[in-house]
Amino acid sequence: MGRLLILLLLATPLVSSYLGFGPIVLNREGEQKIVLFLGAPRAVITEPGLSFAFPVTEVRSYDRRWLHLSSGEPNSIQTLDKEPLVVDSFAIWRILDPLQFNKSFPTGIEEAERQLNQQVKGRVREVIGRLKLKQVLAREIPDGIDLSTAREAGCLPTATGPDGNELPPTLTAVITARSCQAVANTGIELAEVRLNRTEIPAGDPEAKVYDRMRSERQELAKKYRAEGEEAARKIRAAADRDAKITIERARAEATRIRGEGDAGAAAVYAEAFSEDPEFYEFVRSLEAYQKSLGEGTMMVLPPDHPFLEFLQSGGAKRP
Repeated sequence: MGRLLILLLLATPLVSSYLGFGPIVLNREGEQKIVLFLGAPRAVITEPGLSFAFPVTEVRSYDRRWLHLSSGEPNSIQTLDKEPLVVDSFAIWRILDPLQFNKSFPTGIEEAERQLNQQVKGRVREVIGRLKLKQVLAREIPDGIDLSTAREAGCLPTATGPDGNELPPTLTAVITARSCQAVANTGIELAEVRLNRTEIPAGDPEAKVYDRMRSERQELAKKYRAEGEEAARKIRAAADRDAKITIERARAEATRIRGEGDAGAAAVYAEAFSEDPEFYEFVRSLEAYQKSLGEGTMMVLPPDHPFLEFLQSGGAKRP
């Protein structure tokens, strides 16, 4: 009987601790607990194992792991250029400060998830609503958005590239920073907000958007073709100008060379004439015959004409 009483005395605290009434509190791996007495927090337990807490009227357990929160119903958003979008997102978060979390959401984690989801969807709508459709598809960030307070609050860490230079924030980083600011001082740590679906609503709006995108691409193509044709005209004009300059230079060079050749030939003729004037005159007459007389040529000249001198004398000059 005594042993049974001892076992009951030892088992009672363990069972009560398992049921969350103390005085021994069992905290499992991945959990964190708040010990309450008459609604007032008495202790916060974050390490796994057994802890002694007295007096105890209630123990509230919270998950300390990273949690996934889906946006549920897709977010219908209108972009800056009045185009409708359907955006689906999710958040990665955890309970960082169980005391502040319990104070902000006294009814529990369901209320926290509902409010966090509202804040995230609101920030997604706010940021994307300041962008045009093509900017959303290119994952650009809005112009003029103030991120200084988010940096000061630690909601926008600085990202650096391989060269050590600071990288500009991404669209999801901006949405995460704005959502982080919205849930600040609630005991929640928000790691990231991601967009896992960005679609155009099916039906006529979709066809309208595609027609507009096609028209923009066609206008851009026309612009590029016009610029290419203008560049081609400039290249052809420059090539024609260079070709004319080259041809004129070649003609000038040919004229110069021809003149030098003629001058050299004249000098040779003059030298030959000075050495044998009669032979020079004979050769020049033969050249004149070759150029003037051909098959079927008819010339009417008097017999004593100088042009016929060598023809009539058999190649000898008249005395």
